[in-house]
Formats: sequence, structure tokens, C-alpha cells
Amino acid sequence: MTSRRDLLAALVALAATPAMARSATPDVVAGLDAAAVQRIGKAWRELHPNVTAAVLAKRLFPAGRGLAALPRLRDQAAADFRKGAVFTYRGWRLSDTEGALLALLSFEA
Repeated sequence: MTSRRDLLAALVALAATPAMARSATPDVVAGLDAAAVQRIGKAWRELHPNVTAAVLAKRLFPAGRGLAALPRLRDQAAADFRKGAVFTYRGWRLSDTEGALLALLSFEA
């Protein structure tokens, strides 16, 4: 079973991976429990039924994917927790940003 810490570390790494395209599978994705990513991503998407992969990509990576996105995503996740914008899945409390990252990854898998 994938731990929350492993999953979140992988998500941060994915944010820095420009190769996160549909045709490419970065090594960090290989270490994730694909079924868990799909379940959590789907659960987040059910709460946001009109969201698309394009909308999520634009929201999460407005200046593109790469190392420059990491500090902004970390700050955004921290701000989510401060303002109570959390997503709970099976007892895990994730920031809305983390949930959105999982949703994007589930779209792209």
C-alpha cells in the first residue's frame, strides 16, 4: 500500500517533471499505486464534476510544468490547509491542490 508521504512526495516530483505527458510515463509514476491514484483522483473529480484535464493543467501549471512550479504548488497546498480547503478520502486529509494533482494524474494515466 502506498503511504501518504510517498504519494505526496511523488506528486511533488510529478509537478517538476515536464515529461508528464500522456505518451510518457516518468519513473516516479511507476512507483505509485495506479489503482489508488485512480480512486483518489476519481473521488476528487466527483466533487468537481465539470473539471477537465485541461482546466486542471492550467490551474496547477499556469506557467508550465517544471522546477519553477514546485514552490508555488507547495505554497498553494499550505494555503489550502490554512483556509480549510481540504479534501478527505478514507481518512486522508489532502489539500485541494493535492486532490487536484491526483485528479490530473488520473486523467493522464
